[in-house]
Amino acid sequence: MRFSSLSIICLGGMSLALAGCGQPPEPLFAPSAKATVLVPAAQSLVSESLVENFGTPNKLVAWQQFPINYGSAEPTASDAGRHDEGWRLREGRNLYMVHCLHCHGVAGDGAGSTSRFLNPRPRDYRQGVFKFKSTAGGMKPSTADLHRTLVEGIPGTYMPSFVLLGQEQIGLLADYVKWLSIRGEFEEKLAGGMGKAGATSEELRKSYKDKRESDKSITYEAVENEILDDIRKELPETLTERAQDLTDDWLAGENPENATFPKAKRVLPDAASIARGRELFLSKDVKCSDCHGPTGRGDGPMTEQFIKITDSDRSYDTPGFRDFWGQPIVPRNLTRGVYRFGRRPIDLYRKVKNGIHGTPMPAISNRVTEEQIWDVVNFVMSLPFGGKESASPGEADRDDGEAKVAEAAGS
Repeated sequence: MRFSSLSIICLGGMSLALAGCGQPPEPLFAPSAKATVLVPAAQSLVSESLVENFGTPNKLVAWQQFPINYGSAEPTASDAGRHDEGWRLREGRNLYMVHCLHCHGVAGDGAGSTSRFLNPRPRDYRQGVFKFKSTAGGMKPSTADLHRTLVEGIPGTYMPSFVLLGQEQIGLLADYVKWLSIRGEFEEKLAGGMGKAGATSEELRKSYKDKRESDKSITYEAVENEILDDIRKELPETLTERAQDLTDDWLAGENPENATFPKAKRVLPDAASIARGRELFLSKDVKCSDCHGPTGRGDGPMTEQFIKITDSDRSYDTPGFRDFWGQPIVPRNLTRGVYRFGRRPIDLYRKVKNGIHGTPMPAISNRVTEEQIWDVVNFVMSLPFGGKESASPGEADRDDGEAKVAEAAGS
């Protein structure tokens, strides 16, 4: 059931017309793991809901519920592609297919053709979890955060800068990534809810076994139909609720009040602050050295521990940390001065204060004062210089991301 959505006519006709003439198959959105464990009838309900409300890669649907600029029709535009409603979504898709598909995959699942060769693996957007952002905890990133990632890339990874695309195309890509994330998380929540309602093979077998104890005449098909009938009955309301939850989450990320900014000016990065930061870094309260090691080289004792698998009683077979996506992850070697999502003091302040969502890096804001956070930042920024000096105070307020995009757009 689609709510206030509009269809976007894309470039699907040619791929259909040339089918069987040596052309590659039409791209498809790969189903999530939570969808594939459902019984076939429930899988079909998820698939049909996604196609109706989000479309296919070649025929997108813009669900107006969500806070995305899909692109209003511009009948007088010199570019004929802008004459139709939803042109920005289509153009964002086209850019994504050229620049991002090979790493992040059609569905944004991080399973593109080159992904298996990369370490770290490309991001899977479908859970709506983003590591690099200005907002705290599990909140969504702002549009500016997505722009910045595209403009600057992510140092130390294979994610490059796309600054030469210019401001408009950066915006198109950011909105399409947001759309892919919303589609993926919508699928995760919808399929996950059906699973909890008993629509997986495992849960269905348990339900059948339990019901057979009191009624020997009941059939497996009858138990399955009962569960699916309840799911179908509640589906319209479920779709509305899931969409509203995602809308609220992304709007919260755009709220300037939810961006993390220091409540105190940066402490002067002198020898005294660096010494205090080192003491905190090594302390039992903050415990930075448990992961990053006493000298900040990423070799702390926790890296030798066997980590428990999420929602399981078992641990991984090899020691070391895993991220939200189950991929191996190592603490940053802070002596190299390579910081993902920004090397400004305020960038490190946010990481120290909030932690890094989707990783084992915790927040320390509830254990220290604002001034102590700055002391830790000053110490961390001194490590590439042997602990003797840190970055200058004037860098704390710099943000050159938008300037870089504007410059590229005008070149």
